[in-house]
Amino acid sequence: MNHRHPIRTPRLPAALTRPAATHTANTTRVASPRAATRPLARTTTRAAILCAGLICSGLVACSSPPPPAFNPGGPASTAPATPVAQSSGPGSVVMPPFGKNARIVMTDYLPKDAEMAKAAVADKDYELAFLYAEYTGGQSDDWAGYVGRTMEAQVRALLAKPDVTTESFKGTIKIFGLRVIRDPAIAGNLDVSACFDNAKAVNTDLKSGAVLPGQVPSNDNYYRFTDQLAKASDGQWQVVSNYPIVYYPQAKECKP
Repeated sequence: MNHRHPIRTPRLPAALTRPAATHTANTTRVASPRAATRPLARTTTRAAILCAGLICSGLVACSSPPPPAFNPGGPASTAPATPVAQSSGPGSVVMPPFGKNARIVMTDYLPKDAEMAKAAVADKDYELAFLYAEYTGGQSDDWAGYVGRTMEAQVRALLAKPDVTTESFKGTIKIFGLRVIRDPAIAGNLDVSACFDNAKAVNTDLKSGAVLPGQVPSNDNYYRFTDQLAKASDGQWQVVSNYPIVYYPQAKECKP
């Protein structure tokens, strides 16, 4: 399936383009929801999601009960998509209420550095919220709390396009091989990078749930994305830009 990542920054840090030959981080391999031929739009990165005062960090669980899962192609498709934060404790991510037809497995790796770990959690939450926006045909905007103003306008325009508002996806998505480095150009900013594998996911029609034709797995289903994060005035980390995506085989560590 296609995942859409807005790209603004002209270069990718060299440290994030090399294969992870010496990378030993404990990661969880996951299934991904993008299918074959479209660009992605995230990321990454995803939203003022649902716990007051914890918008980019996702570090504390909310007490609100989760709403029914969104069901593309079913009766729930016309209901407003409002995921509720579901976090199991410090360092855990906010998992939106995807339906049973979609499975997103997110790496549990976090850097030892406290600020880098907070930025990593914020980026994971953004990526998940962005995926959920795609899953609901652009109906969910919880990703907005995880991004800066310029990025927000860009992502909103992307999610308003017909190939988003009329589509969903099903299958498995994998996000793994996460790394965090200091941005080489902007002091104080951090770059969060991870592998994305959506080879086992397909785009579907939002109303009927039918699989859209012409989707063939390719090397474009495996890539490394990089989100640049800056600390906002309230101390929370926000996604402010994306670096260009690096596809397999250049990102050879991203194809299992």
